[in-house]
Amino acid sequence: MGSDTESIHDWFGFTASGALMAHRNDTLDLQAATTMDLAIPAAWLTAHSLTLPAVNKKQRDQLISQALEDRILGKLSDVHWVAGAAVNGITTVWVIEKTRLAAISTWIAQSGLNFQRWLPELLLLPHALTYSHSSKGIMFCTDKESGWLESEADLLALYPALSFKEIAAAELILPPQNTVSFYQNPKVSLSTHWSDWRGAIYVLVACFFIYLLSLFIQWRSLANQEVALRQEIRQTFASIFPGVPVVDPILQWQSQQNAGNNRGASPSADALDLLHKTAAQIDLDVGIDSVEVKAGKVNIVLAESKSAALLAKLTAQGAKVQSNKMPDGRMSIEVQP
Repeated sequence: MGSDTESIHDWFGFTASGALMAHRNDTLDLQAATTMDLAIPAAWLTAHSLTLPAVNKKQRDQLISQALEDRILGKLSDVHWVAGAAVNGITTVWVIEKTRLAAISTWIAQSGLNFQRWLPELLLLPHALTYSHSSKGIMFCTDKESGWLESEADLLALYPALSFKEIAAAELILPPQNTVSFYQNPKVSLSTHWSDWRGAIYVLVACFFIYLLSLFIQWRSLANQEVALRQEIRQTFASIFPGVPVVDPILQWQSQQNAGNNRGASPSADALDLLHKTAAQIDLDVGIDSVEVKAGKVNIVLAESKSAALLAKLTAQGAKVQSNKMPDGRMSIEVQP
């Protein structure tokens, strides 16, 4: 790839064994290649040789980022880097500006070509102490580092004690498959995309726990209302049938009612029957504030917004009801026998 414009400078064709079989400066027959790799111009890259301890990948990436902050000009967030495997304790880190990488992506999308790897051009050099002409300037490799310079004169001035061999284009090599690449076929994985959507996951988990908490609070409220209603029924039964031990007031009332069928029902028994029928119509999800039996009538107090549903159910059952709005905004529903 050329360093001045996003275009193909020249291309090399290799056999499966890595032997050079073709070298051309046009794109004819390029689409016929089985696989294609893109060599990023050496002038766009910088290489950094780092000595790192044996740590896991996450810790290694942190150490590399810290080292690059001290080595590169500008912001670390403006560049993209990849690191190869350590060789003799030395890890080579390749750095490119993100704007350059974006330009490459745009050009590839427009060209219609499919590249499997985006390789540093310097990796085409066969061994150390060699250099070769790039699309602009020269690229070189010593036994410790690689880089790009404007001319051979700069190379000799920088390394006066070293002897470099010039490599012709036909002598460049195909980098092995495990060579570092700025691009790999994307693979969706949890670790790769965790930073992109972990915020949404945290919000989703928080909402789930809030939902569970709201269900628990609602369940506790409904349970308390049910206990209050049952207690009201027990107290009403005890007041109607004093001296009778209260175990299950509804079943006991049914027993008392059956025993009094021959002698006629009392007003108190009618009131308990009315409370029993009314309680069967109360939906605990609605929520009530209090239930009271007085003078043979059942009085229910609840929020005005929740009264319409209960009034509709009681009316549908043929009950005689009368509703009144209380001074505090709640609704009082009186159920008559």
